Amino acid sequence: MEQQTVVENKPNLPTEIISDILSRLPAKLLCRFKCVSKTWISLITDPSFAQVHYKKLCQNDEVLSQRRRVALVDPGLNSIYSFDLDEFLVRNDDGRDFLLVSEEEMECVYSSDSPENFVTLVSACKGLLFFALRNLEMYLLNPAIRQSKKIPTPPEFGVGVCSKYLFGFGFDDNADDYKVVFGRCFEDGIDFGVHGVKTGAWRVIEGRFPYRRIFNDDSKGTLLNGGFHWLTRRTGGQTPTIMSFRLEEEEVREIQMPSDFVGEDFTYYSLGAFRGCLCVSLWTLQDVGQHEFWVMKEYGVRESWTRIKLSLTMIDSGNIMPTSYQKNDHDMLFAKWVSELCLYNFNDHSFLTLPIPQFHELRDAEVYLESVVSPN
Repeated sequence: MEQQTVVENKPNLPTEIISDILSRLPAKLLCRFKCVSKTWISLITDPSFAQVHYKKLCQNDEVLSQRRRVALVDPGLNSIYSFDLDEFLVRNDDGRDFLLVSEEEMECVYSSDSPENFVTLVSACKGLLFFALRNLEMYLLNPAIRQSKKIPTPPEFGVGVCSKYLFGFGFDDNADDYKVVFGRCFEDGIDFGVHGVKTGAWRVIEGRFPYRRIFNDDSKGTLLNGGFHWLTRRTGGQTPTIMSFRLEEEEVREIQMPSDFVGEDFTYYSLGAFRGCLCVSLWTLQDVGQHEFWVMKEYGVRESWTRIKLSLTMIDSGNIMPTSYQKNDHDMLFAKWVSELCLYNFNDHSFLTLPIPQFHELRDAEVYLESVVSPN
């Protein structure tokens, strides 16, 4: 009897299944898998896959709590560093209240060619970091896939002497596009321009809005509830207020500060987001170690502002700023002008400090989740 050789062909997985499996993997692992085949390269670099991948990461709480990184600007203000905070805490979970972040943990993801071209890290959105240089060059950067994009130079707009600027970056779901917001500050108000990343064009918003920025180093807008927010004063006034630029409508609105809020002399305050709410942090120069948050628990409702005291007496200088990082009842805070991060428990007021000796001080800190979203 003649023997027959049977060759068993292993069936290939359907593209839909491969896509579903890959969409659950970390971004850096996907970058390595691009060398598997042309099909995988095409799949992983597809913009629609990148959006699905990021959406799944955000929907999975277990994954979300394991892959977050922190981007920081170095004390020379000309480089951006990043480190894996979740992994660092897992490796050093030994009950201590003091964890040193060594230089080996830090990865340089951007360095300016000129030491004079200071970096302002504005925001993070879907794995993209948006930052501006002193010469007003603006960039999008995805550190995970090592891709960047220079934003076209904004057109000249506004009449008068401009001395300060405002920046914002976020995703407009209605327009299905990333938007860069750029504000020029004049003596009698602020003029805005908006850049659509997909369209590649700048638009100038009509009118000058009667606000002026309060502090020199608060140029970055806080993105919340569909708008960028800055601490301002109305032109000709002294009372602090919050100016909001709506991302979808591209219009300016005002949000009132707490009725009993007093910005005294020697008090520094900054605007941020705390657990998805607008937050004003206060630090009194004459009262070392005393910090507090004003949190707007219901967006746009003045009566919902709530005052929260912080017990951080070991941090003897610097304004304490909230971040979007939360883990095991702890919120990550960073001390502006001091080289420390802090995981603070608002229930029992215990905290874990993370000093970074490589940095003499911190100016900007952004928490982000690695993605394969391309800035191009």
